[in-house]
Amino acid sequence: MPLNDNQLLEILRNQNDFEVLDVRRTENITRDRASLNKIDVHTRDNRIVPLLEKNTISMSVPYENIIYKYYSSKNVSIPKVFYNEYDQVGHEGILLMEDLTPTHRNIADWEPPIDTNKIKTIIDVISQFHAVSWGRGELAAPKHLQSAEEYLIHIGYLERDYIHFRKTQTYNLGDDQFEIYETSLQRLCENAQKHIERITNNQHTSFIHGDLNVCNMLYPLIGNARPYIIDLEAVRVGLCTEDLVMLFIHDLFHGGEETVHIFQIYYRSICTKISCEYTYDQFMEDIRISIMEGIFFPLKLFVHNGVKDEELVLKSIYAYKTFIGIT
Repeated sequence: MPLNDNQLLEILRNQNDFEVLDVRRTENITRDRASLNKIDVHTRDNRIVPLLEKNTISMSVPYENIIYKYYSSKNVSIPKVFYNEYDQVGHEGILLMEDLTPTHRNIADWEPPIDTNKIKTIIDVISQFHAVSWGRGELAAPKHLQSAEEYLIHIGYLERDYIHFRKTQTYNLGDDQFEIYETSLQRLCENAQKHIERITNNQHTSFIHGDLNVCNMLYPLIGNARPYIIDLEAVRVGLCTEDLVMLFIHDLFHGGEETVHIFQIYYRSICTKISCEYTYDQFMEDIRISIMEGIFFPLKLFVHNGVKDEELVLKSIYAYKTFIGIT
């Protein structure tokens, strides 16, 4: 059940940011298992503070509620949360957070090449998101990373998607391009045990966003505000480079040389925020591992969602050719 007006007033009464005069609901949006309610808070100093109430139905505590609780004490650029609870009677997770849409827009309309200062700004936010959980093990690994056997099953799913894609795609890909997928599958299998041991021991791992696409990165409409990362439903343990591949290859690919430069900006940024040594060689190896797995993402979209995006497939192949083998 959504919060009623009295509950909202009680929750907001003790906020230091504003003194509440009235609350008004402006819009309801239904999305999958979640309901989003937009709320305007009218303050005594004649401001309107926009909030977003997210209600998620689940028989267990919704994962996003757990993630927001984890980050509540961390210095990361995510929406401020005013209320975060799970209603055990209604089996509903409730999040009341600031609504950033009046002051920010996602970066989906950005076209490479992106201004270097903008790149550095969002990379600083991303590296800080990774740094606060660097080498920590508070979250359990997802099922496919809990053992080498589970990871090999996961790779088997990637292979299944590849086989279906190869049979049904109409992009006129040649044998040399298909060999990239087959080589990646082989190398991922060969590296499976080492990869799982690293995840288990939290060696240069972090909590990654897991779906860091352009729609989940908000950039301010005014210059003094900061960017934000939103939608934390897919956060999990992994390699920081997985988020980089999602954002800077699948969405904002700048070609070979410039993408190397962007990754170097990230590397310098993360190294200023973590206490342990993370060598550049290890970072580039992580890039290669993330690309070898990431090239199957466009195939998954093709097979399971009917998304026929030839450009996305070709960008992944181009990235593989650019980075695999770099030392």
